[in-house]
Amino acid sequence: MITRVNPIKQINNQELSNSFIVGVLTADYDDSTAITIISVTSTSIALKDGDKFIVSGVEFTVSTNQAAAQTSIRVDSITPSIPIQIGDKVEISKENLFVQYQRKTEGTIAGMPVDENDLGPINHSEGSYTIDSNIIIGVDLDYIKILPRDFVANDDVTGSALQFVDGSNSGMIVEDPSQEMVASIAIPYGKTATEVIIYSNNSSKVVDVYEMDIDTNGLGTAIGTGTLNSVVDITDTISTATNFLLIKVIVTSSNHRVWGGKVTLI
Repeated sequence: MITRVNPIKQINNQELSNSFIVGVLTADYDDSTAITIISVTSTSIALKDGDKFIVSGVEFTVSTNQAAAQTSIRVDSITPSIPIQIGDKVEISKENLFVQYQRKTEGTIAGMPVDENDLGPINHSEGSYTIDSNIIIGVDLDYIKILPRDFVANDDVTGSALQFVDGSNSGMIVEDPSQEMVASIAIPYGKTATEVIIYSNNSSKVVDVYEMDIDTNGLGTAIGTGTLNSVVDITDTISTATNFLLIKVIVTSSNHRVWGGKVTLI
């Protein structure tokens, strides 16, 4: 006779289930009609756009965010392969949960969409990471500030220089009226420069913009001209490995002060 020492553990039917029950169908659906909304008992959890669940082996995808305790679920249009009926369980597959826990290839994280290669603006492919800067918002992504330090004097007057006035009438000034102010601005990788504006106490003086290259002699290509305190619409200039913007301010008096400026990016 065999005497069992350890008590037999009762197996809970729920432990055998391969799913988590969200609700139960309260209507019948045949296999010849497309479904965009299903009626259920009060849902046990909130559902998000893109979430997947199964009913009798048929997979559905939620089409819009829904709070818990709803009695219907909106889904991407699908014609089921078999009829589904009142009492069928709305379940989340633990197989799918396992895959998403380990690899996260669908759904969202903090509202950012996820697929096999992307998390929001971040892409990973063949071991390399790239970021879509058109999605990310911020300084140097939507615009670049041109600061007083970015200006230098050109060579029109030997030995003359720029000065920054730090009194009540602040700004960059020229020592000699025959001088010009020049700023060199890099275009961030993956961005395109579209506009330039330079702020000053004088609105009549000319602003010229050129596309230059770090490995080429000469003034480069003229891509826009305008006046101080007004937007200069320049030829859309895409960042390359060597190019940059050269902005020339043609002032004619040592009383003309320049405070700074901005380059708009897309």
